[in-house]
Amino acid sequence: MQTTVSFAQYRNRQAASRAAAECLAELLGKDLEHRDSASLVVSGGTTPETCFDLLSAAALDWARVTIVPSDERWVPAADPSSNEGLIRSRLLRGKAGAAWLLPLYRPGLEAAAAPAAVERDLRALVQPFSAVLLGMGADGHFASLFPDYAGLARALDPAADERCTLVRTAGSPLLRISLTLSALLQTSLIALLFFGADKRAVFDQALAGTGAYPVQSLLTQSAVPVTVFWAA
Repeated sequence: MQTTVSFAQYRNRQAASRAAAECLAELLGKDLEHRDSASLVVSGGTTPETCFDLLSAAALDWARVTIVPSDERWVPAADPSSNEGLIRSRLLRGKAGAAWLLPLYRPGLEAAAAPAAVERDLRALVQPFSAVLLGMGADGHFASLFPDYAGLARALDPAADERCTLVRTAGSPLLRISLTLSALLQTSLIALLFFGADKRAVFDQALAGTGAYPVQSLLTQSAVPVTVFWAA
């Protein structure tokens, strides 16, 4: 049975970002009422920046929240291309400055050893995650699960034991580390935030089951509902 996909179109990107931020804050707040801690998975890139700005001002007990990047380039946080750096500068500030971040890039650790280390840390977190915020590329990728990744089929297996994988592709000059679909499904809701007519066309095709986009696996899994926030 296919999951429920709820699609909402907004008048502009600011409005879509605000709706996503409010959704995430509500889910975090509910979990904090009933659990000692809460956790949130978030994507990187430019799309969630405004959402991060708005979410950082939410009145939550952020000291009990752990933020987990959905994926990362294998670069230090100070590198301009680092998702960790983006999350720290746009989300972990203001009220949200008290939150914890579980990094995927590990200084001093060989990249090959990183997935096992990240998986240990993920399993130590209280789960399910309160929510997972993802974006989508024009090629239909989410997190760092690209169409040309040789290990894509395994990474998109919702029942796979692996929760983290190293990603090398011809189209990406940097080695990446990414949560797998099975890891991202450890939540009660996936929020998918993306913009533009080109990505909307890809989303529509993936939802209809046409094309061969990685995001189809996200939209056709049966475990977790997906709420889409879109604006042109």
